[in-house]
Amino acid sequence: MDADGWTITLDMRPDHSVVWNDLHKSDVLVMTHVMEIRRSDGAAFTAQESEPVLTALHAGISFALGRWVAPLLPVGLDSSGSAVWEKWQPSFCDPGRTPGLGWWYERDHATLSDFLKLLIAAFADPARRERLWMQMVLAISATSAPGLIEQRIMIGFSGIEHMMWQNLVLTKLRTESNYRNEKAANLLRDVLGAASIPAGLDSNLQPVMAGLAATKTTGGPHFDGAEVLTWTRNQLVHPKPGKQRAY
Repeated sequence: MDADGWTITLDMRPDHSVVWNDLHKSDVLVMTHVMEIRRSDGAAFTAQESEPVLTALHAGISFALGRWVAPLLPVGLDSSGSAVWEKWQPSFCDPGRTPGLGWWYERDHATLSDFLKLLIAAFADPARRERLWMQMVLAISATSAPGLIEQRIMIGFSGIEHMMWQNLVLTKLRTESNYRNEKAANLLRDVLGAASIPAGLDSNLQPVMAGLAATKTTGGPHFDGAEVLTWTRNQLVHPKPGKQRAY
């Protein structure tokens, strides 16, 4: 794919299926693919200039899969093909057999490519890269690491709140005091609305959340997805004495 002036080629190793089956038998790390990164115009570049691209690929593919994967052991070649730079730094990487809750269907290459093109362009801006990295780390952590559902909700909502602050306060759509005094559900609806994402619930996809919304709506204000999410998080963070309403 071509992304923000870079041409990236990713190829699966020919014995991938055999290696993939074998690695499930023991705790080992293997290279599953090989990747080449070039400037689209053929120009030379430094290792430092390629770092945001590698970081975007690390975060982006991990976010898509719902578990940590990483571009490991990059090597820089000069015009003659000689190695002039290597990086042996370890990166976050989960075992391949670890189930993830990612959104990407692995046979849909176009969707992943479109997403990575946007992310690579965004990571070229150091300020955006820092904020997006934090949000994506929290999102991946909420789906990849083993843990309790309460822990996942806490981590996931931290990422959502980070995103709400960025999109509302840093853009000066709301002042800090206005943000702190507003209901979290209303703030989340603002961000969802700006992204054209409906705040409603699909009872077929989210039956438990829809059931909670129906219960809470009876005799009170309508509960949508934003309200259910923030209500559940608030019950965990600020429980009432002697009550376990969130459960």
